[in-house]
Amino acid sequence: MIDSRPVVLIVEDDQSIANLLRINLDLAGFKTILAMDGNQAVELFNKNRVDLVLLDLMLPGKDGWEILAYINEKSNGLIPVVITSAKTQRADLTKGFEMGIAYYITKPFDPEELVDRIKTILKKSK
Repeated sequence: MIDSRPVVLIVEDDQSIANLLRINLDLAGFKTILAMDGNQAVELFNKNRVDLVLLDLMLPGKDGWEILAYINEKSNGLIPVVITSAKTQRADLTKGFEMGIAYYITKPFDPEELVDRIKTILKKSK
């Protein structure tokens, strides 16, 4: 049987946040893949069909900006990226939207709000 659930690649190096995201997204009907660093994110993105990426900016290996640029290049900007970051500077928000992100949410965030936002983004991207 083919799994038709939307696939979300979670790129998060904080294990507790990664677990929280994975549990909430799994409960909401998504299939999740977890990358704990930037290099693993690129590897998993290349190996899997991904519908949306949740991307932390501060990561070991490649940082979030490098991964965002890579995903945009490989997908021609068609895979929505949501940044989940503790960085709250306006410059980061502006840079993210200039690079084509779908949404920017600062930590700590409400997991239910994030799930709702992801559902909305995926509906629009179909």
